[in-house]
Amino acid sequence: MRIVFVILVLLNLLALASIRGWLGSSAPEGEPERLSNQLNPDRIVLRPGGTAPQREAEAPTPPAEATAAAPETGNGREAAPPAAAAAAAPVLPQACTVIGGLAESEADALMQTAVTGKPGLRGERKTSSTPTAWWVRIPPNGGREAAERRVAELRGQGVSELFIVNDPGPNQYAISLGLFKTEAKAQQHLASLQAKQVRGAGIASRTTTVHRIEVRGPASTLKTLTSSPAVRRSGATISECTP
Repeated sequence: MRIVFVILVLLNLLALASIRGWLGSSAPEGEPERLSNQLNPDRIVLRPGGTAPQREAEAPTPPAEATAAAPETGNGREAAPPAAAAAAAPVLPQACTVIGGLAESEADALMQTAVTGKPGLRGERKTSSTPTAWWVRIPPNGGREAAERRVAELRGQGVSELFIVNDPGPNQYAISLGLFKTEAKAQQHLASLQAKQVRGAGIASRTTTVHRIEVRGPASTLKTLTSSPAVRRSGATISECTP
C-alpha cells in the first residue's frame, strides 16, 4: 500500500508539472494566459476599427486660397489691398460756381477755353430771359395813318411824350408812351395816363437773354478758374450753387 501511495503522489506531481509547463512548452491555456505573458498589458489602448491613423493621414489639406501668402512689398511688409489703397486716397472738397451775366459769345468762349478739357470740372451752360425795361405803349391798330390819327388824339388829351414805332416787326406802328427801368415806375405812368382818359395803353416788358455757366468740381480748381483772365475780362458775376 505504501508503494502504491508513493506512485500516485509521483503521478500527480508529474501531471501538475506537465500542466504548469515545468517540463517544457505547452499549449496556451487561452486569453488569460496570453494577456499574462504580455509586457505592460495596462498600457494597451484598443481603438475601434483600427482606422484612426488612416483617418489622420486622410485629413484634407487646407485650400490653396486659404494658405496663399499675402503679397509683400520689396521691404517685406504686406502690400495694402487695392480697395484699401483707394480708400486712403484723399477726397477733394467739391464746390459749384455760377458764372453769370454773360453774352452768348462770352459764354461760348468760356466753355471752350476755361471749362472744357479741364480735369475734374463739369460745366453746364444755361440761359434765362431777364426783364431789363418796362414799356408803356398802345399796341398797333392798323397802319401808319391810324397811328397818326391816334397820336393827334393823344396830344389833344395832354400827352406830349410819345412817338410812333417805325421798325419792322410785331410792334411796328405802335405808339410808345415811355420806357422805364422798373415796373413800379411804369405802373405809375400808366395810372397818370388813365387819369387823362387815355384808353388802350398797357405795359410790356423788354427782356434780354442772359447766359450763365454752372461749373462743378474741386474747390481749389474752381477758385483758379474764377480768378483767370478770361473770366475777369468778361465782367461776369460769380456766385455759388449746390455742388
